[in-house]
Amino acid sequence: MTETYDQALRWAAGELAGRNDADGARYVLEIRGGFSPSGLQLHRGDAMPPALWAQFQEDVARLQNNEPPQYIVGVAPFYGDLFNVTPAVLIPRFETEELVAWAAEDEANATSGLDVGTGSGVIGLTLAQLLPNCRMTLSDVSAAALAVAQRNATRLKRQATFVQSDLFAALGDQRFDFVIANLPYIARSETPVMDASTLKFEPGLALFAEEEGLALFRAFTEQVGAHLTPGGCVYLEFGYHQQPALAALFAAAVPEATATFRQDMAGHPRMVRLAF
Repeated sequence: MTETYDQALRWAAGELAGRNDADGARYVLEIRGGFSPSGLQLHRGDAMPPALWAQFQEDVARLQNNEPPQYIVGVAPFYGDLFNVTPAVLIPRFETEELVAWAAEDEANATSGLDVGTGSGVIGLTLAQLLPNCRMTLSDVSAAALAVAQRNATRLKRQATFVQSDLFAALGDQRFDFVIANLPYIARSETPVMDASTLKFEPGLALFAEEEGLALFRAFTEQVGAHLTPGGCVYLEFGYHQQPALAALFAAAVPEATATFRQDMAGHPRMVRLAF
């Protein structure tokens, strides 16, 4: 007997009982079926194509193994677009959209921007769309991550320059009106409280940093001034508990910069602008 979409979702909920993957199953089915969230709701009573039902059963088995639904279907939403993602890049989080919105509002007149540690390219490519007069450069130490970002640029028809670089090492004497980054900031000591799917599937290179998560902030801050035009700004995301340590780091490393911290929509301090 062919399952309806509603029956398939209820079956998945039973298979994933006691877990946080019910929304993941719905997301997988939306993407596999080519539905919007409202579209799936409208077609809940329709019979599923047999091939899609078979695929969905395989997908739910992968969800049971803690695999993120975004990796299963290969795309993740960000700022109204779907971006390709693979295990070479982090899955974009909603909080990062707030950082992008802040930069886009402040940098309306910018003509050049740099996204350091771009991963899938969600930050830099979204800013390329929001700031059409701004030339965006996207860098990452990982060649595999850059390949994903370049694929997203092609698919979304966004213009950007791509550079493989460990922070600023391959950027020479280039300067930018602003630099934005979502650097690795998680301390290894935090692994006991982290989500199992993140630990198992997302790239550690993009998650963890030494010095209790501060090492890359320190290196980045010491180097970024040489790559800003006069009056340039830096935008950074960080862990909700890191504001005091970062405030002290910035005061020592770049006393000439004014640090403005901002909370995310959940009320946690999660982002900062350094105005030079």
